[in-house]
Amino acid sequence: MRSRYRRGTLLLGAPFALGALLLVVGPAVVTAGYAFTSYDGLSPAEWNGLQTFRDVLADPELHASLRSTGVFLALAVPVRVLGGLLLALLAQSGRLSGATRTAVFAPAVLPDPATALIWLWVVNPLYGPLGLVLDGPVLVDRWGARLTVVALSVFALGEGFLVTLAARRELPPELDELARVEGASAWQRLRRVTLPLLAPVLLLLAARDVLASMTMALVPTLLLTRGGPLDATKTLPLLVYERGFREGELGEGAALAVLTLLLGLAAFAVALLAVRLLRPRH
Repeated sequence: MRSRYRRGTLLLGAPFALGALLLVVGPAVVTAGYAFTSYDGLSPAEWNGLQTFRDVLADPELHASLRSTGVFLALAVPVRVLGGLLLALLAQSGRLSGATRTAVFAPAVLPDPATALIWLWVVNPLYGPLGLVLDGPVLVDRWGARLTVVALSVFALGEGFLVTLAARRELPPELDELARVEGASAWQRLRRVTLPLLAPVLLLLAARDVLASMTMALVPTLLLTRGGPLDATKTLPLLVYERGFREGELGEGAALAVLTLLLGLAAFAVALLAVRLLRPRH
């Protein structure tokens, strides 16, 4: 039975593994190869070694993009994680109806262009509700554009909500009940019992959101701000797109993509280390 179960699991996972190999691993390997070349997509690629990375790292546009990315992640990731946590706690306590849960998750399945068009209407200074309240164009202000992109990213936190809710339901109810019997208030039970037990999951979600927030905001940023005003919303994925496909410098675009991936892997490695340190020891 165990052998049949394993064989069935492998067969079920084979299409996903094949798709990941063809659509993710293969392109990633090719991109990494082009990162060491000078290539414009028309003439043959010329081996450049590490010079492409040296040119990219010395580019002031990369430094400005890193600052914009840092500001965006510092705002978006905590709000996404804490928003998912708050909604999960409300759902666990029975304060969220089924329709509300569906409404929370629905933005996560909307196509990125559709989400961008919704927010373009929201911030429109002529007839958008937020634009009318603020009485002015939001997207021409640096912080207005940044906060709009952050709100757009936070809008789709359904996956984090579901993962946090599942983790909350896996916590032993006896611990919360014991704290209640000992006279702990709701805030004390949350701070001393629930949050420490959920910390590993929240850290992994934060690491995931470092990459997820940037990739989800790429298409909307292209449609709403195009990196402006004054490069305030030009994050690393947008710089990769512009350098590789708009300017035709595919070698430099590939090098920027590799750097973006390395930064994401570094954040994930830090989260895994923190999870290992926070794991209860028996």
